[in-house]
Amino acid sequence: MKDLDAQMIAAHEAHDQEALIRLYTQAADTANDLDASCFFLTHAYIFALEAGVPQARDLHARLKTHGREA
Repeated sequence: MKDLDAQMIAAHEAHDQEALIRLYTQAADTANDLDASCFFLTHAYIFALEAGVPQARDLHARLKTHGREA
């Protein structure tokens, strides 16, 4: 997770929306509990909405599956 954290920080500093979506999704996929996973999914979803990319639909569906989004 340390390497992932460093990549996230670099993506934030570079304002790299695509990387942020990918990295936060990866963090959600590797988190060891549902709350942490949904925390990262929410961030990925927000970045996807801001970027206007189609992944937003899939991320939204994942949040809905876990009861985190209406």
